[in-house]
Amino acid sequence: MRTVFLDIETGSANDLYTYGPGFCRLAGWAIDDAPVQLTTNMDELCDVVRSADRVVAHNGLTFDLAALERWHGLDVGKMVEQGQVRDTLLLARHNDPPFSGHVDARRYNLDAIGQRLIGDGKVSEAGESALKKLAKEFGGYDQIPVDHEQYREYLVQDVELLRRVFAYLRCDAYALREHRVMYRLNHISRHGFRVDVAEAKRRLAAQAERIETAKQKLATSYGLPTSGKAPQRTKAGVTALERAFADCGIEPPRTPKGALATGKQALADLLDEHPENTALSELVGVLGSLNGERSVIQTVLDHTGPDDRVRPSVDARQTTGRISVTNPGLTVMGKRDRGNVLERSLLLPDPGDVLIAFDLSQVDARAIAAHCQDEGYIAAFKPGLDYHSEMAAELFNGDRSRRDDAKPVTHATTYGMGAKGLATEAGIGRTEAELLLSKLDRRFPRLARFKQSSRQEAERRHLLFNAFGRPMRIERGREYTQAPAALGQGTARDLMMEGILRLPDWLVSCLRAIVHDEVVLSVPEGRANDAETEVLSALQFSFRITADAEPVQILADKSERGRDWADCYRAEKHKWPEVARDHRELPSCDDDGCTYTHKFHSRALATSADANDDLHKETP
Repeated sequence: MRTVFLDIETGSANDLYTYGPGFCRLAGWAIDDAPVQLTTNMDELCDVVRSADRVVAHNGLTFDLAALERWHGLDVGKMVEQGQVRDTLLLARHNDPPFSGHVDARRYNLDAIGQRLIGDGKVSEAGESALKKLAKEFGGYDQIPVDHEQYREYLVQDVELLRRVFAYLRCDAYALREHRVMYRLNHISRHGFRVDVAEAKRRLAAQAERIETAKQKLATSYGLPTSGKAPQRTKAGVTALERAFADCGIEPPRTPKGALATGKQALADLLDEHPENTALSELVGVLGSLNGERSVIQTVLDHTGPDDRVRPSVDARQTTGRISVTNPGLTVMGKRDRGNVLERSLLLPDPGDVLIAFDLSQVDARAIAAHCQDEGYIAAFKPGLDYHSEMAAELFNGDRSRRDDAKPVTHATTYGMGAKGLATEAGIGRTEAELLLSKLDRRFPRLARFKQSSRQEAERRHLLFNAFGRPMRIERGREYTQAPAALGQGTARDLMMEGILRLPDWLVSCLRAIVHDEVVLSVPEGRANDAETEVLSALQFSFRITADAEPVQILADKSERGRDWADCYRAEKHKWPEVARDHRELPSCDDDGCTYTHKFHSRALATSADANDDLHKETP
């Protein structure tokens, strides 16, 4: 078994896909136990890698091997399919799963893994690595002389530490599957998502003008101070903001101690309660500006490269494996809020393409059904039935019309929620919540036993394995909710990944985003029919937790073909006309609630005097 350990020094990681062939500067590699060798010849390195039976790198799929693939033609996909790659970042997370709810990234850099496994790591000065120090000294990672002695010593040290760490990491069938998954998902970064840069800049200018006007209005009408680092936090500023909230028809938000609450989460919750209040939306925008918060539009532009594309990072850092898409964070671009859905419209298909989104249907609940093997519960997912309506019938004496009332209860069942949590979530009394959960437990006894057994197993080991073999860490004291939820979410994640692995190769390069249980592709318009058929075929299948288990059908829905990402949901969000790109291109709009007209259209700027009045106009 010929194993190659490698690490590459490059330019800035942010320039991985845009820098050019000189991005890879100096490589270190070692074969088995042999001494580390250094080279600036990446073709030589690729020949060494191709000759290996096994290639080991830390974060290699996302970075080192990705760089060699991008700029030097290494066929990483073939190596992954043949099981030749070992990424120690993926293996470390598999051997020592992350804590739930934590980013946990610092525990999985090579230095931290070395300290944890072998009591040794990289040499640093005052907590700063030698590499970062050199980058500061020479003005960038791509400016460090490749013959600099400390630069070369640092690289040798990395390869040697990698080799020592790898000896302690187990690789099983699930870990190899995870390599295939992450290689495919990294196509999202490789190809990038095209950005409507001109529209983003226009909206940002409109937003800035609107906010500045609103600031002046707060100053002139309500007496908000304009000087100082945080005028909104002064006594006069707080009084001014309380009056402004009142003029929006809103009771000013308060902290538990009664102070005015202007934090990001408090304002977001307030907007969720009053989604149609445009005056409130403007006021919150002003407060966000005063608090120094970046808008989503600005964040998208900050991450847009010279090719007018964002290339978000794709990672599986959560304990359940749910995918994180960051830099920019596409997850925050919601579609449930009318004020936010237009953020998605800044992302476009490739020229000649259309965007299509595919969403797994109630996949968390289906995952739980596969695990618990309760025949009655599985029956609610049979083709032609609506899961939430079937649950309503069980809960409310056959009344399927109470579908919306059943939803929070079924979510509580999926996530192991107790009566207290359900009461809060559904807005009902504790006694009623207890009765509903008891009714479900009686109706679906194997589901109730499954949840209880998962909690007991988590209490014993603080580790659970989903249906595919993924280990998931459960925090002490939180087993009641975390154990069932982790099994549902972790299995749902891997059901989605099974669909990703089943995609035909030509569609893998079309991947543009993955958000929760939804995947977005940019496909040639002339092949849209083929794409829809093949993606649905990949995502939909019969799933058995074991060979002799009762199967559960995994189903998916598809969106409209969109001219931008928001446009995909024009049928689903038909009450919000601005979701459709055709509507945004109209010269006029009669919908008073149209967020595009009120926020970003040139007509809104032309009537800024009317917009000013919004700050003190009561919205019912």
